[in-house]
Amino acid sequence: MRAPVLGLPVVGLAVLMAAGCGGTVPPDEDGLPVKVGAIISQTGVYAVLGDDMETAMRLYLDDHGGRLGGRAAELVVADDGGNSEQGRKEARRLIDDAGVDVLTGLIASPVAVSVVDETAGGTPVVVANAGSGMLGGPNVFRVSYTDHDHGHAAGRYAAERYGRRGTVLMASDHPAGVETLDGFTQGYGAEPLKRILTPHGRVTDLKPYLDQIPPEAGLLFAFYAGGEAVAFARTFKQLGYDTRIELLACMNLTDEDVLRAVGPDAEGITSVGMYSPALDNPDNAAFVARWRARTGGNPSAVALQSWDAMRLIDAALARGGDLTRALGEVGELAGPRGTFRLDEEHNPVQNWYARQYENGVNRVIATIPP
Repeated sequence: MRAPVLGLPVVGLAVLMAAGCGGTVPPDEDGLPVKVGAIISQTGVYAVLGDDMETAMRLYLDDHGGRLGGRAAELVVADDGGNSEQGRKEARRLIDDAGVDVLTGLIASPVAVSVVDETAGGTPVVVANAGSGMLGGPNVFRVSYTDHDHGHAAGRYAAERYGRRGTVLMASDHPAGVETLDGFTQGYGAEPLKRILTPHGRVTDLKPYLDQIPPEAGLLFAFYAGGEAVAFARTFKQLGYDTRIELLACMNLTDEDVLRAVGPDAEGITSVGMYSPALDNPDNAAFVARWRARTGGNPSAVALQSWDAMRLIDAALARGGDLTRALGEVGELAGPRGTFRLDEEHNPVQNWYARQYENGVNRVIATIPP
């Protein structure tokens, strides 16, 4: 029998075993700073997320006196432009020319895959966002989530909250969307009525796709991010679909970067994600206050993930020795999202949250344990 989803404690936590080798940081006696190479999107479709990513990383350094693991640290930023080949070239430049000790950032999964491939298992990589299931290796550590786990958590919540009643899935037709829908189906435990995929980055009118929802459907789970999420949220509300069918959204569809653009049309949307600025714990209160003081708004999930990428690197450097091994030995990290750890594949084991957007806030309405 499937275990209930809501209100259960976090599963037992265990320390991750050491993994891999390489990435040895020069000893502190040499007087050189630790160099963190951040490959982000400063231009292109994900530039807004790139802004949040860089702001969070610099905020972490400022908040820690420009030091990581007790050592002077330098953030070296490179623009991937949302392009895999550009990301690969920047990774090689950061490793060979800039001499970085660790790579991080990585918004889009195709870019992240090419960067990881370029490291050939050497320089450690801390993924701050990309969720592809293709990412992995002894030198790769992810502080965000996998797309499959995201969908699986949403599927478990849907089965518990709405029951298995005529669910339709809808997403942009690219790996993140497809992997998220696959995870939802497994977590939901029943075959959906229909799966509607829209061409990635090439749809200006979503109405013909929304019109494909069968009249007997009771729930729509949707995955969209960035500009596509803005278009979906506006269309869904303005065409009155919010009065015809229940909507459960992925985290990306109501993340803070999208909400700033969508405004009132996002009111009432329920989503599943691994973070909310409204989480009630001291670490999150402090993080949100720092972010608001710097930006005037609420932090996005990408901002939180980028903060945690720096926090993982900080904790690993404090252990000393081989950085790749130390990243695998950090174990539990408590912070704004709650406590999480990395599993044997270096992916987060963490709580998920059902959030409802009300009066400008993604209010947490349920906790979904790992």
